[in-house]
Amino acid sequence: MGIGRTVPPAAAPIRLRDILSGISALYHGQQELFRFKAELEESFAVEHCFLVSSGKAALTLILKALKELHPNQDRVIIPAYTCYSVPSAIVRAGLNIQLCDMDPGTLDFDYNQLSRLLPPPNIRSEKPSELDKPKQINERDEPNKRFLAVIPAHLFGVPSDIDRLRSLLGDAEVVIVEDAAQAMGGKWKSKKLGTLGDVGFFSLGRGKALSTVEGGVILTNRDDIAQKISQLLTHVPDYNILGLFSLTIKATLLNLLIRPTLFWLPKSLPFLKLGATIYDPDFIIRRMSPFQAGMARHWRSKIRVFEQARCENASVWSSHIKNLKTHELSMISHPPESTLIRFPVRVKNPSLRKAILNRSDQEGLGIMPGYPDSIDGIPALRNAFAVQQFPVAKQYSRELITLPVHPYVSKRDGAKITATITQVTQQKR
Repeated sequence: MGIGRTVPPAAAPIRLRDILSGISALYHGQQELFRFKAELEESFAVEHCFLVSSGKAALTLILKALKELHPNQDRVIIPAYTCYSVPSAIVRAGLNIQLCDMDPGTLDFDYNQLSRLLPPPNIRSEKPSELDKPKQINERDEPNKRFLAVIPAHLFGVPSDIDRLRSLLGDAEVVIVEDAAQAMGGKWKSKKLGTLGDVGFFSLGRGKALSTVEGGVILTNRDDIAQKISQLLTHVPDYNILGLFSLTIKATLLNLLIRPTLFWLPKSLPFLKLGATIYDPDFIIRRMSPFQAGMARHWRSKIRVFEQARCENASVWSSHIKNLKTHELSMISHPPESTLIRFPVRVKNPSLRKAILNRSDQEGLGIMPGYPDSIDGIPALRNAFAVQQFPVAKQYSRELITLPVHPYVSKRDGAKITATITQVTQQKR
């Protein structure tokens, strides 16, 4: 890839007025945070909202709060194919990971397997023996009483079926932590994502539905969870002067370099690791700054504008994949009301997938692979799942690509992307 128009795989535009609003908010301090918090509580109809430095910081604090509420429970069920930030946060919170394989068409749990993993509704937690050390388990084990939470993920904005999950849980003492990091503004059956579980969270990082450079939002209606999170936050530091300066610089660079006319520059610098998927439990946790809250001003109208562009582009990709009439490319099933941040497609032919990704890299089309491996393939976690198999998650890691849908994707970009996919697919037939 050389100099020239290069479409980012995902982007939430940061405008100059957003940066100026953030700088202005530094003078208002806590008032700006209270304003953003109140707007979120009203818009999502929740009793409690907390603002932190990232989505993984939000998840870590949620899990630590749940651990304090249920000290004898330490296992967390997650999809075997998801963002690496999720296992990073679980390990950071001092808990154990239990994986569940995926449905082959929806990016959701394999609910048949999940039903075998979950404790029956009448199983309650009991105090384990002091000799019973935490360990990874598999579905052949007896129903376990130490499950703390299950984390369904709205991956790329594709909604997870929380209603089905809740019906499986019944009255079992397992908390639903809704991973809506990539789905702010999305809905499921007219209900807002992030509010369907016992507690949910969003990410405001680069490439999400809304960006404040970095940031995380926690939502819940449960007073017990909110009380524990509030207590934990008293020990979480604020951004210092250097951190605030860094946020301002990053916001300015994103304002310029996330544009397709200049994105070739950061993409050509390997040390920036753009698009890299990193497992790192050693991340910093801070409270959100007034600068980030200020950048989020008018967030509802911004999300609406961004959603319109994403839906229009997703509709183009959907029609194009259908018109290709090939079994080698298949779309991930998602409800009509979904607002995706990346459009996921499965490419069953490895050489076709490689060819599409190579052409995208050469021509700056913004087509990218999904996550490079299932969670059990992360080197630091591999031994914990040595005897377990997650075949559909492995297939996703080998087959998935995503098409860009964000507002920077022009009609000309769209035409070029569709023409490229058509040409490469025909050549491989």
